[in-house]
Amino acid sequence: MYHQAHNGLTDLEYKQLCKSWSKILETLRADNAVLINHLSEVLKGTAKRSFIEEAEEFQLSMLDKEETLILLRHELREQLDWLESQPAEKEAPHQYATLKSDMEQMVQEYERMKAAFLAFVAAERV
Repeated sequence: MYHQAHNGLTDLEYKQLCKSWSKILETLRADNAVLINHLSEVLKGTAKRSFIEEAEEFQLSMLDKEETLILLRHELREQLDWLESQPAEKEAPHQYATLKSDMEQMVQEYERMKAAFLAFVAAERV
């Protein structure tokens, strides 16, 4: 059986961590949907070309984040499926360190994008 290093975590602890990461991703996806809806509402109230152009950039960023969140969720599902069965002939689909790094990076990037978007919207209202 392939037992990759889980950074000192037991399989059970690693499963729980993957499930926790999945919940974080779902929370980010829900929050991202709220931001996208907020963007569409804000756009209804303005005709400034410069605002619309920057808003389009945020929209693209939000859609990109959505795709990345879905991909990460899929990778976590693959990892959880592997942890459940751990077939002797099959190595883990993803390395612990890579998943951990990807999760940390996603949360940081998302929070930066969200803060920038909220500041952008607040500046428009002034």
